[in-house]
Amino acid sequence: MSVIVKHNSIAKRKDGSLSREHFSLWEFRLVAKLRFEGADDEEIVRRAVDENIFQYPTLSNAARMARTMLLRLSSLNDEGLVGLAARGPQERAAVINLYAMMRVYPLVREFMLQEIAPRFRTLDYSLTHADANAFITRYQVERRADAEPWTESTVKRIAGVLREALAGAGMLADTNSEELLPFFMDPALEDTFYRNGDQLWLAAFNVTEVL
Repeated sequence: MSVIVKHNSIAKRKDGSLSREHFSLWEFRLVAKLRFEGADDEEIVRRAVDENIFQYPTLSNAARMARTMLLRLSSLNDEGLVGLAARGPQERAAVINLYAMMRVYPLVREFMLQEIAPRFRTLDYSLTHADANAFITRYQVERRADAEPWTESTVKRIAGVLREALAGAGMLADTNSEELLPFFMDPALEDTFYRNGDQLWLAAFNVTEVL
């Protein structure tokens, strides 16, 4: 059964953009650092282009990536998490980035709630490549029935991003692994889920909600 969660206040990105935007933890932390140091959104986007802060071989994607990372950071509704993403341990920043992606990309949120949460809840740690592909197929039928179907290559890239995010957050040993790792959520991060009304999402981070 699908889990439908509606958060009208969350800015969204098109799910297909995941194939271009990826997990992008390095970019996420860099933009968080600039924002934490006081740079506003306009300045960060300008520097992404004028100074090539992401060190891309071409600048065609620099402004878009800067805006995407700013959107993820803004979706957190918590400047403390922005600071932690900027200056905290990488493993914490990775979990914050995954949480931000859940708030920004509906597909990531549904994947975590439909595929990851039930596995943690039932101690079923198997997550095959076929499982991710099957989820994306179902998602297209349920959420994108009136949209142009994604190509096989786009589906493959999106599935790769999902696995990249899980590996980055410490839920997979690497992107090729097909076994979820026991995950322990930092208690300091749990409060943000409650403040944002996302406490039901904690199940996707191996946390049982306390009512």
